[in-house]
Amino acid sequence: MPKERFPRWQKRLLLFAALGLALTGMGQMPIFSRYYIADIPGLGWLGDYEITAALHLALAVVLLFVLGMFVAGWLGKGEGRPRLTAAGWQRVVLYGALAVTGLVRVLQNGALPLVEPLAVRYLDWTHLGLAMGLLVFAVSQGRKESLRRSRG
Repeated sequence: MPKERFPRWQKRLLLFAALGLALTGMGQMPIFSRYYIADIPGLGWLGDYEITAALHLALAVVLLFVLGMFVAGWLGKGEGRPRLTAAGWQRVVLYGALAVTGLVRVLQNGALPLVEPLAVRYLDWTHLGLAMGLLVFAVSQGRKESLRRSRG
């Protein structure tokens, strides 16, 4: 049985963070209140923007931490590190673009607005579209190997 490249707990933490981000990201839109999901006992917090926004930011930190561990572990292999497969590159692009659009959105809400007010909706749609793209990728390609042994 080959040794896993990344510990199972890191993969599970990534999955937990990604699923939590999907849930809290939908909470940024008023759909939980609009469709009475927040009225179900125990799910009222889903209709509270401040709670879902704070959880979304906290889970984003967890996700970036785990992704950083993956990158550091991969780069730490030096010359003999495995090469990224096509699925691996797709993951890098999707997570990277999600991180960039999310960071721009956080900065936009803070003291450093980078995007004109009318363009914020396109930033939000891009972030949402990338999240949906990651979902489609995870369902269709999620179990494909991201790394392959380098020759030599």
